[in-house]
Amino acid sequence: MHLRSLSLDNFRCYERARFELPPGLNVILGPNASGKTTLLEAIYLLATTTSPRTSTAGAMIRHGSTSARVTGVFERDGHEVTIRVTLGDPSGGRSSAKTIEVDGREVAGAREIIGRVQAVLFWVGELQVVKGSPGDRRRFLNAAIGQMSARYLDDLARYRRALRQRNEVLRALARGGSDGRLLAPWTHALVEAGGPITVDRAGLVEALAAEAAPLHSRLGAGAEELVVRYAPSVPLDADADVADAFYTRLEATHRREVERGSTQVGPHRDDIQLTIDGVDVRRFGSQGQQRTAALALKLAQARIAGARTATEPILLLDDCLSELDADRGAAMLDLSADREQMIVTSACCPGHLGQRLADAHVIDTTGHAAALGGCDGDAG
Repeated sequence: MHLRSLSLDNFRCYERARFELPPGLNVILGPNASGKTTLLEAIYLLATTTSPRTSTAGAMIRHGSTSARVTGVFERDGHEVTIRVTLGDPSGGRSSAKTIEVDGREVAGAREIIGRVQAVLFWVGELQVVKGSPGDRRRFLNAAIGQMSARYLDDLARYRRALRQRNEVLRALARGGSDGRLLAPWTHALVEAGGPITVDRAGLVEALAAEAAPLHSRLGAGAEELVVRYAPSVPLDADADVADAFYTRLEATHRREVERGSTQVGPHRDDIQLTIDGVDVRRFGSQGQQRTAALALKLAQARIAGARTATEPILLLDDCLSELDADRGAAMLDLSADREQMIVTSACCPGHLGQRLADAHVIDTTGHAAALGGCDGDAG
């Protein structure tokens, strides 16, 4: 699959712009604040219906406008798919409104996009999967699995609702103002949704571990060994049902739950462990090691998504060429030969990568966004 064209109307710094993108390697060039990252954000928005930079639709609407529109024409197995996301209300109504259309037909949300278009994004925020909090790594898992499985998104929504309601009952119990019998149905709902989430995450992390290690080596890490492990809140035992293990853990922590007024175990407390040669990358890894590990994870995610869905994701890489040294930058571009389409942003065209970039399609953002005063908050 690849993106053939991208059209922007009043999206961030772009008043109106259209870009053609062929298969293979595309390089978006331009100085800082010229709208490079915004283009990747727009493509990711089409693939997932969400932005990696903000949860507020109004923040993506160009200043002075009441609505924005992003349209992408994709080609998959010789068939054309057009996806359009409209943010805000052209009539001046709610700026938080979001409308999604597939081939001219309005759809309810992300669930109906899954399986049509996929994109994997690496940008500065993705470093949080390595050096950030457990919550950052859980968000990475949710985004990765969510693009491949509508059922996972349903389980996640049901789990979050059960967790919220269960915590309300626990807080009431802590105050002595609730009947303990009210906890049981929410405990059942929590386990019913949480068990499949745990299994799905375990499967993805196992696949990531297998794919990321050789990719990490190809990216110039040499003999350094990247190991990726799942650290579930509910331990997985091949001889035990995950639901039974979940119930057992909940029973063991019940007193602490009531004391603290919150659920102490479950997928909302999962984590991923990342080590290089046995050393915790988050705590002790250098900036270069953290960046390379994060990039290896995203490349592994793209490979897994392609294998599981038979739809190769578009790989979006933001400002990697300037951040990686010559060898690692060259190794990353060499990986583009494995992808149907890879879109990379850069502030310049590094001389040492000239040969590898010779056949790339180059998009210069300067003429599109600079006249508008640049993209506020755009790293590139």
